[in-house]
Amino acid sequence: MKQQLIGILGVLISCLAAAAEVGPDAAPHEEDVQLRQLSERIPSNCRVAGARDANGQPVFFWQHTFKDGTRDLVMATSLEGHLQGIRRVTYGGSQNLGCHFPLLAIVPGGSWGWHLVWMRMNKGVFYARMDGSAWVSSPPKRMTNADVSLIELNAVNNQVSLNWLEIRTDGTSVPYRMFSDDDGRTWNPR
Repeated sequence: MKQQLIGILGVLISCLAAAAEVGPDAAPHEEDVQLRQLSERIPSNCRVAGARDANGQPVFFWQHTFKDGTRDLVMATSLEGHLQGIRRVTYGGSQNLGCHFPLLAIVPGGSWGWHLVWMRMNKGVFYARMDGSAWVSSPPKRMTNADVSLIELNAVNNQVSLNWLEIRTDGTSVPYRMFSDDDGRTWNPR
C-alpha cells in the first residue's frame, strides 16, 4: 500500500508548477514534509484524500502525526515535491497509535475554499469548510453519530451532496444522503 501511495505521489510531483500560499496558521516549517515521506507519517490503514485547486496544484487531506505524537487532520498544497503550508483542520487529536480518521473526502468549494468530510472512529461523520485564503475552518458539523463504511462528497456551484453508508449493529449498511444548496452552511436529508 505504501509503495502504491509513493507511486501515486510521484506522478503528482511531475505536475507541479505554481507557488503555494502560506498564511498565519501554517504549521512550523519543520512540519513541511516531502511527498515521499508522507507515507511514513500515515498509518497503513489510513487514507489520503486529494483534489486540485484552481491552479491545478494538488491539495491533500490526511491524518498527520505531529512531532509531539498528536494525530489530527491537516491539509496542504504540494509544491516541487514538498507539502507546504500544512494547515490543521481538527484539534481534538489523539496520541494513541492507529488510524483515527479512516474515511476522508475533499472537494473544492467554488473560489472560496474547500469542503471537507471525515469519519472519526466511534464518533461519527463530520463536515467542515476550509477557507482557501485565510485558512480558517468552520466548526465541524456532525452529520451522524454512527460509523460508516463509505463517504462520497460532491460539489457543483453552491450545491453540495454528501452520501454515506451507515453501519448497523446487525452488520447491514443503510445509505444516507444529505444535501446543501448554500455551499454547506445548512444541510437537509434527501
